[in-house]
Amino acid sequence: MDKQKRSMMDRLTDFTTKISGPLGRFANTDIISSVVAGLVAVTPIIMIGSIFLILYVLGSPDVGTSGKPLIGFLAPWAGKFAWMNSLTMNMMSLYCSIAIPYHYAQKKKLNTLTCSLLGLGTFLIFTINGYDEVGGILVNSFSASGLFVCIITSIVGVQIFKFFLDKNITIKMPASVPPNIGNAFGALLPFATIFALAWLVRTILNFDMVAWLNTLLEPIITSSDSLWMAMLVTFVCLLLWSVGLHGDNMFLALFTPFGLTWVNQNASALASGVSKYDLPNVLAGLGNTGLIRLTVWTAAVWPLLFLMITSKRKQFKTIGLTALAPGIFTIVEPVIYGLPIALNPYLMVPFILSGTISTGVGYLLMSTSFLGKFYAVVPWATPPFLLGPLGTGDVKTALIPLLSFAIGFVIYLPFWKVYNQSLDVIEQQEMEEADAIEMIQANEA
Repeated sequence: MDKQKRSMMDRLTDFTTKISGPLGRFANTDIISSVVAGLVAVTPIIMIGSIFLILYVLGSPDVGTSGKPLIGFLAPWAGKFAWMNSLTMNMMSLYCSIAIPYHYAQKKKLNTLTCSLLGLGTFLIFTINGYDEVGGILVNSFSASGLFVCIITSIVGVQIFKFFLDKNITIKMPASVPPNIGNAFGALLPFATIFALAWLVRTILNFDMVAWLNTLLEPIITSSDSLWMAMLVTFVCLLLWSVGLHGDNMFLALFTPFGLTWVNQNASALASGVSKYDLPNVLAGLGNTGLIRLTVWTAAVWPLLFLMITSKRKQFKTIGLTALAPGIFTIVEPVIYGLPIALNPYLMVPFILSGTISTGVGYLLMSTSFLGKFYAVVPWATPPFLLGPLGTGDVKTALIPLLSFAIGFVIYLPFWKVYNQSLDVIEQQEMEEADAIEMIQANEA
């Protein structure tokens, strides 16, 4: 059995090593790492918007079927809460148009302030085409619907800017001119070119890339919110973690644009009167919050914490008690590397199975009208039994972590028993070897 397990571990390790190389290189490319860093940078703004959305839900009589607010004294402020949400969460693409070019400029060793202004200006010109009927401007593209266009304009704008600088296609100022003024004039030609191109596409050609791209990507985005996608993403993440690689950073973070788009769609649907139980996206928040945060670590790590704490082995009990507090907040590195789970032939398989199966079960439950769906972004380190109710407004979502724990416990139990038996054999062998050494030394004396 030991040979079979080690052989399986070797095959699993070889496969993971093969896919981790390309995944790691892809995740660490300048473009992908800059996009992820930019999205992370605007997360506080999105979270603040989510808080005001939760307050709106609690104070609005339009949410739910009772016709009454859940908390009466918040009712007069409901409209103002919704407005604050509109200025933050519903303008995430506008904020990303500043943050993504900033981080991409860092990668390319360009002036970050200049590139941030370039990204903002390009995005505005590329998404706004004149005034509407009442003299205002349409800001629909500032929400998650414009996120993919924001990424394109941010990256392409900085690349064109870098091309101009590399080819010295800039206005040169005398050395006596202060650097900040020189940089401003040096950016004039690339800014003018990039802005003119954006204006030509959006205004002169009247090409709405946001609408076109959303129409093109809609089948992909819609079909990606599925049971199999949820389980596949979880499986790959846990597979990477099982060999010591950071699955969340290497793989899960790549889905953040999808997760933010879905959570924004859910928030918009909720604000328009759709029940929290009938929101369109189950995987809303994928990448930094949402369903997977309720299922994965509660199934893949929490049962191990319980088994370690109740173990008769002193080292397990010590690790379990030490890792308990971080584990509650889904900070799992102390268990993965301390027990360890990583490269452990007895625990790798139940680690991957428990999280993947519990995510599938959780998806099936949340896809029904029994449980609410995520419409707010809650910090990823929030304990799962609080994250669900806060992000969905439904206390019943706290059942998912409990069910995930039970699934994980059942899966781990036989593997844990075999793991402990293997340690007993090793300890017995070590004791016999020590006794043999003592006997030899005694005979020699």
